[in-house]
Amino acid sequence: MTIIETVNRTAEKLLKVSTTPKLDSEILISHILKEKNRLNLYLNNKSNLNINQKKEFDKLISQRLNHKPIAKIINSKSFWNFDLDVSKKVLIPRPETEILIDLVCKNYQKNKRISFLDIGCGSGCISLALLENFKYSNGLAIDVSKQAVENTFINFKRYFNKNNLKIKRQNIFKFKTNKMFDLIISNPPYLKPYEFCSLSRSIKSFEPKEALISNDKKGIMFYKKIIKDFKKNLKLNGLVAFEIGNNQFGEIKKLLDLNGFCIQDYYRLIDNQVRCLIAKKIKN
Repeated sequence: MTIIETVNRTAEKLLKVSTTPKLDSEILISHILKEKNRLNLYLNNKSNLNINQKKEFDKLISQRLNHKPIAKIINSKSFWNFDLDVSKKVLIPRPETEILIDLVCKNYQKNKRISFLDIGCGSGCISLALLENFKYSNGLAIDVSKQAVENTFINFKRYFNKNNLKIKRQNIFKFKTNKMFDLIISNPPYLKPYEFCSLSRSIKSFEPKEALISNDKKGIMFYKKIIKDFKKNLKLNGLVAFEIGNNQFGEIKKLLDLNGFCIQDYYRLIDNQVRCLIAKKIKN
């Protein structure tokens, strides 16, 4: 069976677990062949997998049929201009987080020197994107998860040889610092407990629950903590940037208004839900 025939037959099998079965099949077979460009699968369409490659491919397909996300099978996820390691117990970076970075970039000139605090760094995707776009900047990335801190360190060392990012394991409900920042950015847990139940099996079984759920009725306890307690660490006219959950914009806007912030920009999804926002600190 040629590689293309293998791709197509595997895609048929994956229909029951994936909305992108052919893409999944292409990515997994490319991973086996160490082929970075999926187009080359079709340029070499008369080739076959050897016995060892077929065995390894079958193992990967078995994992996908068990609803394991592609990124967690190959331990890699494309984000911004990086192929990030996601081998640890961290969330897979989402396109919405790239939109959050885009919003930040609109508010600063490219290569502006800024200092930032990344709260809940996970894989390190936000910090790396900021350091790439603002290359003279420095940041502090924190997360309560030991595995997240390790994963951020892996990705930082893969792409940067500078010492401009400090990575620390910290619980934001205990963490204190005297440092001042131009930007505080976070994609914290924001799902309400009942919302977690409706997530796909691939998320519930293979991504860290503690990075998804905020244990309060409205899902905003992390935003409250950041806005109220970390505003003293944000310079006047500095920015906060958040990724937020469904139906949370109103509550978070109230918190921002009461604490001396003014919303500068936000992004709505196709269903009109605000998913990302930027606010400026206009009062100390």
